[in-house]
Amino acid sequence: MTKLRRLQTALGLLWIVDGLLQLQSANLSAAFAQRVTGTAMAQPGWVQALVVRTAHVFGAHPLAAGLGLGLVQITLGTAIIVPSTRRRAMICSVPFALGVWALGEGFGGLLTGFSMLPSGAPGAALLYAVAAVVLLAPTTSSHDLPTTPSPAQYGWLGDHGASIAWGVLWGGAALQQVIPFVTLGFKLSANLQMSALGEPGWLAASDGVLARFAATHELVLTSALVVFELLVASIALAHGPRRLRLLQLALVGMATLWVFGENFAQLLTGSATDVGAMPLYALLALALVPSARTRPTTPSLQRGQPMTLAPLSFSYTGPGPVETSVPPECGRERASTLTRSGYRS
Repeated sequence: MTKLRRLQTALGLLWIVDGLLQLQSANLSAAFAQRVTGTAMAQPGWVQALVVRTAHVFGAHPLAAGLGLGLVQITLGTAIIVPSTRRRAMICSVPFALGVWALGEGFGGLLTGFSMLPSGAPGAALLYAVAAVVLLAPTTSSHDLPTTPSPAQYGWLGDHGASIAWGVLWGGAALQQVIPFVTLGFKLSANLQMSALGEPGWLAASDGVLARFAATHELVLTSALVVFELLVASIALAHGPRRLRLLQLALVGMATLWVFGENFAQLLTGSATDVGAMPLYALLALALVPSARTRPTTPSLQRGQPMTLAPLSFSYTGPGPVETSVPPECGRERASTLTRSGYRS
């Protein structure tokens, strides 16, 4: 339960960081509304309408909109950290995160077929909602704890529900990865080229190298990503040491994607609004880490404490002594010979 509380605190801290990022000057101007409008590209008509109307509101009142979003996120994060308000704040964060995901991120671009996990799909806002549900502690414990419970076992969904959510997210990412946008090579290279916009020269150069490699080796790179995503999705079916090893592999892969796919969540551009998807995936991964198996403890006798033994009873009606053997595990080297009047060793 202590590990669950730590993960809840980490979730609150991520909300606070996102709120502070939202208060950057680049996100308090009309430029923020223009970036929101960009998420409407290649979307279905009804999604375009929702996103464009949201961007229009932000563009009409950029300062108020930016300050409002930032302060709401900081308030939610602070309330999640405080134990007395944690549960209510986590519940309130779910509809807020889903609203941001739909209106501000255009459902993470999932409906365009262009988005992919290495560049942040399905969107940080959706992962905030999932993390809140996974880490939300129920008012009463209703799950039978296994021998090695994960922190998620103490959450509202339990380990089984959290594993299903994990499998859906990563299995969906693998499916999204193989959906071509023009071609698979174009999808990969275009995502990397777009990530390079506004980045420092050295990071933009590395994106350019990866984009050219993706354009010429689309099958190799796509296959590698799909295999990795399916392998991580299989954590939902794994238990014990195997799950732990897969989670360690997943964390290494997520760190790599956060650097070379999400470009540090564009934190170096001065216009980032969140920490990206990978830190939230990592938070969910830590929620699935099985605890170390604990050996059952055997109570020991203290000096002077009486020891209770089960009574021994037997009856004998025949002539002669009775020979009985004490099992070796009792620690006796010799057998005892019982007689009618008593026993001798």
